[in-house]
Amino acid sequence: MSIGKVIYYHRRKQNKTQEQLCHGICSITHLSKIENNTKDANPKTLKLLCERLQISIEEENKKTELIRQELDLFYETIERMHQEKAAAIYKELQRDKEYIYCTDMLYLYELYKLRYYLLLEDLEAFEKSSLGIHRYISKFSPFETFVWDLLQGIYYGKKEQFPKALLFLSRAEEQSEQYQSKITEYYYFRSALEGHLCHYSLSIHYAYKALRVFQNTNNFLRIVYVKMILAVNFIYIGEFDKAKEMLLHILNDAEMLQDTETRSLSLHNLGFLHYRQGKIEESVNYYLLALQLRDKNTLNYYITISSLAEALISDSQYEKAAGILKEALDSFQDQKSPRFIELKILYQEAVGPKKTLIQYLINHGLSIIENHMSADRGSKYLQMMAAYYEENQDFRSANHYLRIANQHLKNRLFNIGSPVELKKANIIEENDR
Repeated sequence: MSIGKVIYYHRRKQNKTQEQLCHGICSITHLSKIENNTKDANPKTLKLLCERLQISIEEENKKTELIRQELDLFYETIERMHQEKAAAIYKELQRDKEYIYCTDMLYLYELYKLRYYLLLEDLEAFEKSSLGIHRYISKFSPFETFVWDLLQGIYYGKKEQFPKALLFLSRAEEQSEQYQSKITEYYYFRSALEGHLCHYSLSIHYAYKALRVFQNTNNFLRIVYVKMILAVNFIYIGEFDKAKEMLLHILNDAEMLQDTETRSLSLHNLGFLHYRQGKIEESVNYYLLALQLRDKNTLNYYITISSLAEALISDSQYEKAAGILKEALDSFQDQKSPRFIELKILYQEAVGPKKTLIQYLINHGLSIIENHMSADRGSKYLQMMAAYYEENQDFRSANHYLRIANQHLKNRLFNIGSPVELKKANIIEENDR
């Protein structure tokens, strides 16, 4: 606690001028230096100032400790994804905001507020607050620096900018075990990110680490989500029986707890499991069940639409896929978003002709393939482009897209990243150090 700042806080709260507070105790200049923490006051002066303000240093220390405990509870509640309880604690903390700014907890408060915005999926508020706090990074404690890197990693993961996310999470890894008792979610987000980057063995490695941490803290909901990550990774590496058993257990738990979100995730991933096994009819049925539980026009809704359409197209059910995709595209607000373009690519594939699809991929799809699509799906479209040009005896263009296809696969498997992304990532690192 900064006693000088606390004196300033109570003086302003009581509408006292500096002269009124320090009269007969010390000079105005001396008080100003105490309030600004540029000079330490002797115990006698502090005692007299506190008596005039009718405050106790002991009581102020107790209040500071209670707020610190409330901040810890705030983050723990967010980690447990209790949105209503987190909102109530956030409201209480806001009432003490001016006081918190007088303590050494001010940066922690701002960082935990960033984490709250991520819980709410309010990325605009996160971005705005990040810009405000960014200038104080050099003043952060090691723990605060760790939290900053973790939150930036989570944010870029949500934005599907995976190379940037990995940059921040890799930077935070060394301290993740040290601060594990305070922040339990590092391994969870690292596992999810490695899965997005097609690093399935690494994703499984971090998932088991996350599982142990959440089991130690009895974070049941996060345990379920880690098992979901494990199941998806098992699907990718061909451990279908293990994945199916895990997903069915999760589905049963979700139905028992009436957890709609987890049920829809389980059903979606069961659809993906059957798709990878080539069981298209079962896959489509599971995707349709997942859609019934998802709120329309949300990210997860469009992800399931995309997967459902891909399954239908693979089964030559082009008309049905086109109808589902058209309805989704018509309801889409941001037509420049990667998700819209990905759906549009699938729509062009469903309705044909191939030439129109190839043209759309060239004009709009390459950056989406490079930065957002999975290795499988991205390589499929790039190879399709190469095959199209080869059929038209344009061998130079065919070779060009074959090279891009090979590079895309290598980038995804080894996380090389595009030159542009690497350059951006390096700029971020320099600015944040």
